[in-house]
Amino acid sequence: MSDHPSIVQITLNTESKRPFHHTPIPEYPLLNEPLPDQTAMEDQLMTYKTQDKKLSEVLHQLPLFAKEFEKLTPQAQSNTLFRLLQRSNTSTLQFTNSLITPILKRDFIACLPHELKLQVISHLDIRTLCIASRVSKKWKSLIDLDKNTWLRLLQKDGFDLPTTPTISWKEHYKRQYTLKSNWKKGRFKRIEFEGHTEFIVTCLQFDEEKIVSGATDSMINIYNTNDPSGPMEQLQGHAGGVWALQYVGNTLVSGSIDRTVRVWNIKKRKCTHIFKGHTSTVRCLQIVEPVMINGRLEPSQPLIVTGSRDFSIRVWNLPNVEEETESDEPYIGEANNPWFKFLLFGHTNSVRSIAAHGNTLVSGSYDNSVAVWNLETGRMVHRMEGHSSNVYAVVIDPIRHQCMSGSMDSTVYVWDILTGECLHKLDGHSILVGLLGLTPNHLVSAAADKTLRVWNPSTGVCEHVLAGEHGHEGAITCFKHDDEKVISGSEGGLKMWDIKTGRHLYDLVTDVKGVWWVTFDKRRCIVAIRDQDETSFQMLDFGVVNLE
Repeated sequence: MSDHPSIVQITLNTESKRPFHHTPIPEYPLLNEPLPDQTAMEDQLMTYKTQDKKLSEVLHQLPLFAKEFEKLTPQAQSNTLFRLLQRSNTSTLQFTNSLITPILKRDFIACLPHELKLQVISHLDIRTLCIASRVSKKWKSLIDLDKNTWLRLLQKDGFDLPTTPTISWKEHYKRQYTLKSNWKKGRFKRIEFEGHTEFIVTCLQFDEEKIVSGATDSMINIYNTNDPSGPMEQLQGHAGGVWALQYVGNTLVSGSIDRTVRVWNIKKRKCTHIFKGHTSTVRCLQIVEPVMINGRLEPSQPLIVTGSRDFSIRVWNLPNVEEETESDEPYIGEANNPWFKFLLFGHTNSVRSIAAHGNTLVSGSYDNSVAVWNLETGRMVHRMEGHSSNVYAVVIDPIRHQCMSGSMDSTVYVWDILTGECLHKLDGHSILVGLLGLTPNHLVSAAADKTLRVWNPSTGVCEHVLAGEHGHEGAITCFKHDDEKVISGSEGGLKMWDIKTGRHLYDLVTDVKGVWWVTFDKRRCIVAIRDQDETSFQMLDFGVVNLE
């Protein structure tokens, strides 16, 4: 055994906590003070030489230290390292950390089979996925390219699936998420455009290509959605105000105070058919498209249903506007109209509102009643009475086999369309309920009492009243909702509410005399406003900020 003490003993037993090069150098006095004597200087030099010899011996023993260290127990190894680290300066500790950290890091995901990797990330939410994708290039590639993960998130958050094969699923989710965030935080681009001068906008519909509006000036305006302030085109033909319109594809149907129903080819800006028969204003209409119910299409072909102030409802087959005709003039259908199907009589006053799904039609009338009709037979199925004043609005709920009606008597009724029974009477409004809207999870009513109410369509329970400090200042003139938000217009402006909490989010339009109409899709909101006795439009584009 060597006479020299072991390197471990030297390390643990030494009293000095600093290596030789940290020993403080004596501070010499100013030049006008006496210098240290020669003996003191020689003693100091001998101390340095002794320390340097010890350091040389320690360095010489390092290989032995490594072997001895390997023989120690884990606890002793830890204790030894702890003592060494205690005596190390900052730069040494940083160097040690740079060596240890990569050794301790282990990519457990990379060690798994590919199927298990995908199984792990399938349980992560969007926030965790975004953090994980920044860990390494391998993790990012794994997450970015997993279609099933992004499909799961798209479906979970209610987003549309991609229609363009060139865009990645992650990028598509990112755009949808950003768009939703823009709606929530009020980030949009406002575009104003003119239309219908001083007249009332009575109906409005739009898609990715066009915006179509009808008004009391008897005109139907068509704007380019991507450039609404650019050139506008008009469909002329009605001899009175347009009170109802709807288009499907290239086919537009309009109803007017002139008592006619017109069918138009939108691309050609041409009226192809004029249906006569009503003897008063056509107040409401709907194109009823076939849907699959119990294994068969209902109705068997697309229909036009119109309600009028003449107390009647008329049903026509929807013409094909793409068919070429010998004449450039529109077909005028009167007594022997081949497209005419049914005349529905049963109401004793104006038909104010209709709603249809499959072969089931619901109508609300100023005779205080709600009627259910079969569009296959043209017969009334139920006449439901309960309201004590005019019925202004109806909606149909095919999922629950229900319909709802809003009336001037300030109530909303929920009816069973199979039995005609009243299921719920919804009280809360204090005056005319003129507007109703329905999505699978929410029924919304709007009234002249300046409030909107959100109801549970299954139970009839009122979940939220949209009013209060940030509420409207006048009767609600228009609104639309989905399962995230309600956008409502009144005298003064346009507001947006969180439908799940009833909280006012922000004002979209302010300081205007009135709002005639509002509608929106996933990206845009179109609003018709009245200000300084002029009618104009605004498009609020939420798909520009952070996306384009």
